[in-house]
Amino acid sequence: MREFFPRRMASFLLALVPLYAAATETGPSDNAPAWRYTVKPGDTLIAIAERYLARSEQWPKIQKANRIADPHRILPGTVLSIPAMMLRKEPGAARLEDIHGAVRWRPEGEAWQIATEGIRLAAGSSVETADDSSALLVLADGSRIVVSPRSLLVLDSLSLYAGGLMVDTRLHLKHGKADIEANPERRPQQHFKIRTPAAQAVVRGTRFRVAADGQVMREETLAGRVDVGAGGRDVSVVANQGTVVSAGQPPLLPVPLLPAGDLSRLAQRFEHLPMRFELPSLTGAVMWQGQISSDEAFRTILLDRAAHGNHLTFPDLPNGNYVLRLRAIDTHGLQGRDALHRFTVFARPFPPGLNLPGDGAVVRTARPHFAWGRVVGTVSYRFQVSADADFASLLHDQETGGASAEVSDDLPPGPLHWRVASVAGDGAQGPWSKPATFVYKPGPGPTDLGKAALEIDGDTLVLALPSPPSGLHYEATLAADRSMQPPLARARGDGGRLVLAGPGGGSFYLGVRLVDSADGTPGPETVQKIDVPAGNKLLILLLPLLLLL
Repeated sequence: MREFFPRRMASFLLALVPLYAAATETGPSDNAPAWRYTVKPGDTLIAIAERYLARSEQWPKIQKANRIADPHRILPGTVLSIPAMMLRKEPGAARLEDIHGAVRWRPEGEAWQIATEGIRLAAGSSVETADDSSALLVLADGSRIVVSPRSLLVLDSLSLYAGGLMVDTRLHLKHGKADIEANPERRPQQHFKIRTPAAQAVVRGTRFRVAADGQVMREETLAGRVDVGAGGRDVSVVANQGTVVSAGQPPLLPVPLLPAGDLSRLAQRFEHLPMRFELPSLTGAVMWQGQISSDEAFRTILLDRAAHGNHLTFPDLPNGNYVLRLRAIDTHGLQGRDALHRFTVFARPFPPGLNLPGDGAVVRTARPHFAWGRVVGTVSYRFQVSADADFASLLHDQETGGASAEVSDDLPPGPLHWRVASVAGDGAQGPWSKPATFVYKPGPGPTDLGKAALEIDGDTLVLALPSPPSGLHYEATLAADRSMQPPLARARGDGGRLVLAGPGGGSFYLGVRLVDSADGTPGPETVQKIDVPAGNKLLILLLPLLLLL
């Protein structure tokens, strides 16, 4: 019994010798994991070595390390462990498949270049995205990395072993954020690591996000599992969890990610820019991150914005169909589950600004003048007037090449609405402008002097009229000339009695009109010639209207 432990320990140490020797003879270790090969019917160690080893004559080391008695006869199903440094190795590459905005790249040690789709990036290359820019990288094992705006990613290592049966990928996210789907086909022995200034993550067949902000790393697992290590400690972050790591500190114990928000009430169509989305209410959310893409897979990110308040605003997009991806952010800065919302932008050609009549204006003529601003690149405009706010019943509908128009028929009194749309050179009409509402309020009508009486009492003329309609008052003018210039006397009456200074005897002209008390709009002036005897008191019943001025 006393010799049992030493003998077992000696056997264990002897088993490690061949593997150690293989590693030291092949060169310094690149820290790649060992490859595990399952023996198939007909396999021999020599044949395996010729297919997969960098130096086929090293097959005896594999035999010793795996305790194979007969190298020519190996039981199918046997699993051989082969150090990666002994395998035939070839460099892998990443392919730039989708690019949006200002993206640049550079080979290791060389100058920056403008990125274009289809470029193959070797190990050591860097990719950098600017504001509202993104890049999609596809690796040899099908892994997909979407580099978010304002990010810098370095491809540390892209190694293929044994003809691609084992892949070792190592990335360095210096700053920014990346959305990653690692080994989507779930192939065995595909190894993926990504490091940041604060920590590193090890994944296998997983969808996750990594963000590097200064000396802080945030990781959010969407599917599978991610092992995050830093400060001498590792944590396993499973689906719908996230962790935060500060440089030199161990990772935060995984916490649940916030759920997707309810986007059912968000606007689905934008005809005027900027685009403004009302954010949902979600317990635990301190802010929101929104991204826009032209496809649900988010191969490219067109716009990227954060919001602290109740609304998320994006400036501009061409006409088309888009998808908003919204994530709630918790107190740790971790982004929650994705919520997707489809919407349409139809804003071009831009509608003009409406000038006359302005919104809320009052017009006093039945055929007012309409005017709007010109839009560059527009060849004509569509102009409509309606009595209904929804323009279901049109009073006027016209296309014109100018920036002004008049209606062909008298408009009805009351609230009215008008709008204009731009028409491009190809005949495509853009969205309508926001309607302007105005009120057509006809001016006061003529005064009926047939119901009036004029009392002449020495130097005073007293005009008696029926009470004016509500909101109107009378104005009277006395003149010696039919043109009513110059006036000899004037009077205003809110009721039906007006008093004018008498001019003495002679022939004169008396003009009377109704005036809108709210804005001073005058009606037509009814003028009648009168003969005033000198010094006599006389009551004259005025004849019906003689003329209007």
